[in-house]
Amino acid sequence: MARKWDTNPLKSKLTLIGSSLVLACLSSQAFAAAFQVQEQNVSQLGLAYSGTAALAEDATTGFWNAAGLSKIKNSQVVLGGVLAWGIFDYDVRSAHNSVPTIPGVNDGLVSGNNDDAGSVATIPNFAVATRFADRWVLGFNVNTPFGLKTEYDENSVARYVATLSKLEVWNFSPSISYEWLPCLSFGAGIDAAYGKAKLNSNIGSNGNFIPNVASADDGYQHNTAEGWALGFHLGALWDILPTTRVGLSFRSKLNMHVEGDSETVSNPRLPNGANAANKVYSVREVQANVTLPESWIFSVKHDLNDEFTLTGDFHWTNWSRVDLLSLRFAPGALINNANAAPGSPPIGIDTDTELKFKDTIRVAAGLIWNYNQCWSYRFGLAYDESPVQAEHRTARIPDSDRWWFAVGAVYNFLPDWRADFGYSYIKFKDADMNDRGPNAYAVGQPISAANLVAKYKASAHLFGLQLRYDFV
Repeated sequence: MARKWDTNPLKSKLTLIGSSLVLACLSSQAFAAAFQVQEQNVSQLGLAYSGTAALAEDATTGFWNAAGLSKIKNSQVVLGGVLAWGIFDYDVRSAHNSVPTIPGVNDGLVSGNNDDAGSVATIPNFAVATRFADRWVLGFNVNTPFGLKTEYDENSVARYVATLSKLEVWNFSPSISYEWLPCLSFGAGIDAAYGKAKLNSNIGSNGNFIPNVASADDGYQHNTAEGWALGFHLGALWDILPTTRVGLSFRSKLNMHVEGDSETVSNPRLPNGANAANKVYSVREVQANVTLPESWIFSVKHDLNDEFTLTGDFHWTNWSRVDLLSLRFAPGALINNANAAPGSPPIGIDTDTELKFKDTIRVAAGLIWNYNQCWSYRFGLAYDESPVQAEHRTARIPDSDRWWFAVGAVYNFLPDWRADFGYSYIKFKDADMNDRGPNAYAVGQPISAANLVAKYKASAHLFGLQLRYDFV
């Protein structure tokens, strides 16, 4: 922690408002993981990620089902990436500043643009596998199982609940597979996940609340946090018929401890800092313990003939274990609420956020058309539930149930090289949102007056390219 907490009352009031914003950042996106990244390879992007635990086409199967590594003949390396372009248009019904309303002085209403909160992000993947014995194959994957980027303009009407939200979770995963029988394999592995987030919001000012400051002049909240989690995964692969294969995989929960800095940046024209642009009022440490849930995948692959193959997926995630997020700040000072009635207890900086996630399922189906020895084509359809319930939806993740429509192609060139191409269009269900931020610890009321009521219409385009090389 770069600086110690300053107990100056004016600074404390500003930091109280800023704390609500960092909590909204951490709870809604970065550590609750309300958006799970499905794009862990490109070879199955064109299938809308159906058959993920059964296909076992390349070394990326180490993530979906470690038992599938048994299908790797010698050694193999895979490198790819997906370009994700999200579009989040929103119709604002009402928006309120983070500073409490003062009748006759400040109505708290926010003006600004309704910019698209979506952005372009890349999702890379790397996998390698090698057979070191007749029945044993070792693999290693690097990918991003959780991540998102939403960005509102600093003049956006949503600026008091969110501006920049950027999350990256890197998973480093060694796996091993054992072929017990020619038709039956088992696999297991370890997941070491590192997460990092950058999350910003504006802090409102008001001439009556903070003397000599115009209501249009905002402060800022800059937040970073990072942490590690350790888990495991298990899998089985069974060729029940020469034409039919099923796969079952389990990925454990991740208990992640995260720490970071919450930096409150003042308005340049605040007292005691006139014309001191971006004066820092405080940099404090924030901590949280978050559990990311376990999941199961059941997949099937069935060859209709030499030309056509069907794929299917059923994916269940135990999101309901994510119910409440508690964040604690150092040094845990209590600050009196400026708008509280006389005699009211102080509101703590520490907060609890009700997430109330629900269990989700994802179902997908796909078709592979093996056109000739060089080319094959892919088609997929999926329905993907969101864990976010309407009453707990936030501006940082305006997430909802969605449909996937996918196409792809595979080109085998040279004896040992293969290229995968994929495209998916994702259409989200229209979603209503009333974002009020988190509650103060042990008090049960919002820690700031910031509020955004809106309706979102969202979609996304995914473009993928992947190269595979087989060592013979």
